[in-house]
Order: sequence, then C-alpha cells, then structure tokens
Amino acid sequence: MDIQYEETSKSVEEALMSKLVDKKHRTAKTVSMQASAGVPCDRGILKALEPVVDGLAQYFGKHFEVVLHTTEDLLHSVIKIENGSVTGRTVGAPMTDYGIEILKRAETSNDSVFDSYLTTTSDGRTLRSFSAVIRNDLGKPIGLLCFNMDMSAPLIDYLETASSKDTQSRPLPGETFPSSASDLVRASLNRALSRVEGQHSMSSTKRNRLIVAELYGMGVFDIKDATHLVAHEMGVSVYTVYNYVREARFLRNQDDMSHVGEQ
Repeated sequence: MDIQYEETSKSVEEALMSKLVDKKHRTAKTVSMQASAGVPCDRGILKALEPVVDGLAQYFGKHFEVVLHTTEDLLHSVIKIENGSVTGRTVGAPMTDYGIEILKRAETSNDSVFDSYLTTTSDGRTLRSFSAVIRNDLGKPIGLLCFNMDMSAPLIDYLETASSKDTQSRPLPGETFPSSASDLVRASLNRALSRVEGQHSMSSTKRNRLIVAELYGMGVFDIKDATHLVAHEMGVSVYTVYNYVREARFLRNQDDMSHVGEQ
C-alpha cells in the first residue's frame, strides 16, 4: 500500500510539474510573440511623430533642435532630427548618456516628462534641453522626443523667428479659438459668409448652397451634430442642410474624378 501510494503521489507530482513547465513555455511563447508583434506597432507610433519633429523645428527656428530616438538600437537611436547643426548630429547617431539614464528611470516609474536641464556642447555652447519618454500601449518606453535650444545663439535670431518675418507676405487665416462646438460652427460660418458675400446678385437659396459647400470644404461637417448647429445658425431646416451637403459631396467627388482623369 505504501509503495502504491508513493507511486501515485509521484505520478501526480510529475503531472503537475509537466503542466507547470508547459504553462511557462506557453507564457514565454506568448510574451515572445507579443514582443515580436509589438515592434512594427512601436515603429508606427514613432513614425507618426515625425511630422511633430518637422513642425516644432520650423516653428521655433534654426537654433532649436528636435530629435526623435528609438530604443530599438541605442547605438543608432536617432531616427529623425531637424536643425541637427545645434549638436552636430544626423540620423543614425547614438543615444546620449543622459538619454539612457532617462530611459532607465522611466522603466521603474510612470514618469514620461522630465525637468528641463542645461548642458554644454563640446565647443562650449550652452543648451537648454528637455526630453519626453514615448511609450507604447503597454506602457513600455519605446523612444524619446528631445529638444535642445542653443542659448548661445544671437537674441535677434529668436526675435526674428518669433515675429515670423518670413511669413508676413502670406495672407493670415484669422484663426479663432472656440470653447464649444457652437462657437466653432459659428466661427466657420462667419468665415464661409465672408467668402460668399463678395458674390452679388444671387438668390438666398443659391447663397445658402454656396455657404454649405464652403463649410463642407472646410471639414465642418466632420464635427458631431454640425448639421443641426449649422441649420440653427442659418435659419433653415436640417433636411435642407443635409441636401446641400450631399450636393457638395457629389460635386467634390466629381471634381476629384476629373483630376484623376487628367493625370
């Protein structure tokens, strides 16, 4: 009986160990598959930030360097850089020593934004720097978005950038900053009206059609409940606005098709 009991216990123990090993193997395989599948997704997140790099560099000027790093390869972490003359780097440059430290801190905390700091270049210029950790859907750090402002640059350069001297010849759009959907629709309606009002001798029906067409071209009807808000502001029925939107969409599609045919 004792021998049979021991054999039974041994069999149960072996079965449990086998299940445990199999579970660990499946878990490891799942984690591995998730990790391999996550790389393209992580790259997509970083790719989506490239226009942000371009925009910030253009907005702040030539003495403001914007760098996008990936954690995939720390020796070649720079995948996008604008105004790289600030530090003399190009795409393919490695992560900085402090950047690696930030990533290490980010692994054990939920912090993604770290205080700005001053650093010095090899030629003695002072930079004011700032880094933000980029995380994927799982919260894992996958990159850094870094900013380096050359504090040694002439003040006049920053003033010229701030005054936008190079853009003064372009017409200003007169952007508004609404606090609600109604404000947004009202501001867009006023803009559309200013474009239509210059066209004289037209019926109110044609005028309303043109206004809705302008609003459609501006993307106003992508806003939730915009049709109802526009109808209220224009003093017409929702059904009327729907009809005008359909007409505008049809004409836009026809125009797009004609351009395709010309190519």
